[in-house]
Amino acid sequence: MDKLAARCARKLAGALAMHELGVVIEIQKRVAEAAAENGIELRDVAAVVVEIGEASCVVPRYLQNCWPAATDGTEMAGAELKIELIKAEVRCNACGRVYEYLACGRRCPDCGAPECRMVRGQETNVKEILVR
Repeated sequence: MDKLAARCARKLAGALAMHELGVVIEIQKRVAEAAAENGIELRDVAAVVVEIGEASCVVPRYLQNCWPAATDGTEMAGAELKIELIKAEVRCNACGRVYEYLACGRRCPDCGAPECRMVRGQETNVKEILVR
């Protein structure tokens, strides 16, 4: 890779990480709201479990890398981010079969049709808040 391409790749990775930083901040807001509704102090949060869909446009590695920087110096400092991946599943428009989109090469394993509708795998959810 030449120097220009490497520089562009680093800038792109940084831009992608900026998206994940926004996602991390939104996760923190939702955790803070849930904690307040349930009488939990943020400093008592041990971990946050997040589900990320394969087709969600959120890169789990970047999300994981942003977490310490976003929680440093806050009441959630030291809380762990745990990520669970949700497979992208689609329903074939031709035959109705539900299948893992990426694992099947983006074609229905039964009839070979490429046309489909997303069933799951685009979501990003706070699944659990674990308390010390």
